[in-house]
Amino acid sequence: MSNRNTLILIAVFILASLAASLALSPQLPELMATHWDELGQANGYSSKSFGLYFLPAMQLGLAVLLYFVPQIDPRRENIRKFRGIYNTFLVIILGFFTYVHILSLVWNLGIKVDFLAWMTPAFAAIFFAAGSMISHAQPNFFIGIRTPWTLSDNTVWQKTHAVGGWAFKISAILSLLGMVFPAQSIWFMMVPLLASALGLVVYSYVLYRQLHPFA
Repeated sequence: MSNRNTLILIAVFILASLAASLALSPQLPELMATHWDELGQANGYSSKSFGLYFLPAMQLGLAVLLYFVPQIDPRRENIRKFRGIYNTFLVIILGFFTYVHILSLVWNLGIKVDFLAWMTPAFAAIFFAAGSMISHAQPNFFIGIRTPWTLSDNTVWQKTHAVGGWAFKISAILSLLGMVFPAQSIWFMMVPLLASALGLVVYSYVLYRQLHPFA
């Protein structure tokens, strides 16, 4: 995805979140649910202004951070090699938060949707997009699986990210099981993700030691 199209879509998602807040504001309560537990039940409340504008503001800050910071990475030439795929991931992240924000507004309107059930496919999309991006990531200091061992050896980086791409895609597929077993959906999301993250750190270390046994 080009930088221009990325910026357009980022703006669309942020403005959509803001427009939804402004349009629905008169119908929303002064105290809004803003946090849900592992069973999808609201267990945290905030002021109306916080509920309406926190996520749009966070989207703006996140967009600035994720779009511009890679441009000052010392290895930004490597980032340019997969910038299109990274841009797609960035757009999906912003779309995810717009989805979460609108879902939150709907819930606070009194339409008590199963929050966790609706979040499951959204998280799966994020995990799968992350896997696609990771599998194409080139060595840099900002994006990817940045362990001391991947950053020290390009071969370790490439192999770890190849495995990582599949690990996150498999995590995405496993997380969809939460739609079949909703009571365990949080576990289907978190366990594969955490196992993948920890496993990749260990894998990068073991691979580095194999390539540099006397380091």
